[in-house]
Parts: sequence; structure tokens; C-alpha cells
Amino acid sequence: MKPGKIIAAICLLGIVILAGWEAIRLYSPTPGPAPIPVPAPAPILVAPPPAPAALLSPAPPTVSKPQPAPPAKKVKKPIPVKKVLSAAVTPVPVIPIAPETPPPTYVPAPLPPEPQEWKGTDTSITHVGQIVIRNDHQWIHFWSEHHPHEAAPEVDFTQDMVIGVFAGPRPAEQFSISILNARSLPGSVIVDYRERLPPPGTFAVNVTVYPYDLKVIPRTTLPVKFNVLEPENVVR
Repeated sequence: MKPGKIIAAICLLGIVILAGWEAIRLYSPTPGPAPIPVPAPAPILVAPPPAPAALLSPAPPTVSKPQPAPPAKKVKKPIPVKKVLSAAVTPVPVIPIAPETPPPTYVPAPLPPEPQEWKGTDTSITHVGQIVIRNDHQWIHFWSEHHPHEAAPEVDFTQDMVIGVFAGPRPAEQFSISILNARSLPGSVIVDYRERLPPPGTFAVNVTVYPYDLKVIPRTTLPVKFNVLEPENVVR
């Protein structure tokens, strides 16, 4: 064995022995004063963690007393709706309702205007004759001879015309002459007139009158013919 290895082994053995000795010295008990007792700290109570839901036992079921069931409500049956084919439905026209109108108020019809007529014994035309006037010019000229101091009355010659008869001089105021009617015939108009005579014995001395009658009739272009009827005596 080489001397170098022997020396190393001896050194190592010496180190081990020293280390063992030092350990024995440090860990051997040595007498000393009695230790002062220290109270142990109170244990800290820690609540155990909750058990998982799956491990908990189910709570016992609560038994409740049976209660009477509420009265059942009457359910209205729905009204059945008849199905109507859309092709058979026709639109109903909406008729507007007219508002109520008050009853008509009776309004009397206006009376027809009285026929225009001028008659008497005070004319300035002293001869016997008949006239037919169809326009304003003839009317104004005639009236200036009939009543020279008066304006001619208004006559609508677009719708009417004037006919007249003159009896001539008579010896009493009771004489008169009247146009009775105007008859339309095919091709002409016939005017009937008659003179009225006073009763016998009524003649006055130095009295002279000129009876006449002028009347407005509907306008016509037909010729006018005058027809004198038998005189008529006035009854007392």
C-alpha cells in the first residue's frame, strides 16, 4: 500500500472521531434550573367546511293538511265562427245616411197677377174702332191719343200684346163695352166683345160718353179678328 493513501486514511479517521466527539458533547443533557411552565394557548375553533350538496341528507317532507279546492269558474264557450270562403264574400256597398230634414214649410203659392185691363168712358178717341198693339212704339203713340196727359203704363211686349174696342159716342154714362174673351183658332185669334145698354128712360140731356175697353193678352203673331155679340140691357 502506498504511503500517501495511508496518510490520507489516517487524516480522514481523525476528522470523523473529532466530529463524533463534538456531537456527543453538544447533545448530552446538562443539569440547570427548572423551566417556567408556559400556559398553552386556547385552541382556535374552526367551523368545519360545509358538506357538499350531494352529501347532505334531504330534509324530511312537510306534511300539510289538505285544503278544499276553490270552486271551478264557469268558462264561456267561444262562439263558433263560421268559415266563409273569401271567394264567396262580396263587398257590401256603404249607403250614406242622409240627415233628417225638417218637414217642408208650407208656403202659399203667389197669386197670378191680375190681367192688365183699362176700361171706362173718358177716352179722347171718339170714333168706333178696334186696335191691336204689339210693340212699345205703337203703345206709346196710342196712349198719347187715348190719354194725352198721362204716361203709358208698362207692358212687356216680349210676352204680351194689347187689344182694344171703342164704342164711339153714347148719350148716357150707363153705356159700357167689355171684351169677354180671346179664342185661339187655327190661323187666327177671335176676340168676342159686347156692349151693355142702360135701361130705357135713363138717357140724359147734353151728356156724351165714349165707352172703351183695353186688355192685355198673350203675344201671338196670328191675325186678330173681332166678333161683336148682341148688346145686353142692364137690369135695374
